[in-house]
Amino acid sequence: MTRPASDETHELPPSMRDRVPFLLYRAAEASHALANQMLAEVDLSARQAGILTMVTESGPMTQKALGDALRIDRTTMVALIDDLEDKGYVTRQRHPRDRRAFLVHPTAAGLAAKTAAIRILDEQQRRYLAPLTPAERQQLGALLKRLHTR
Repeated sequence: MTRPASDETHELPPSMRDRVPFLLYRAAEASHALANQMLAEVDLSARQAGILTMVTESGPMTQKALGDALRIDRTTMVALIDDLEDKGYVTRQRHPRDRRAFLVHPTAAGLAAKTAAIRILDEQQRRYLAPLTPAERQQLGALLKRLHTR
């Protein structure tokens, strides 16, 4: 008996289930979904946690630089920063050398939200990688870093 296509356990054809880029995509999707679910506790999305991390750890950045670093398109970035600004986590200030650009600065509340988000993301990583041994986790991280820096 075959399962319906909508069944989450539906068997994928070998040309998909054995293709590493597809598996990476599915793994990233699942990890991102878990992160968003867990970050809802502090009213943040994974992308917003990324923005807060960038501006608290790297210093104020332009919206464009944030978008480039996090691979978020301009329209989506504006909406994410608008929401963070509405929550009181960031402010936009004119760039001192480029009047067309704004620098995104974290607020004290943004620093606290980032700290809470990192705590949650540490737990998310632990949960998501639980099926792997510590050595496998380390190996996976090293391999992904090699692919990312090519």
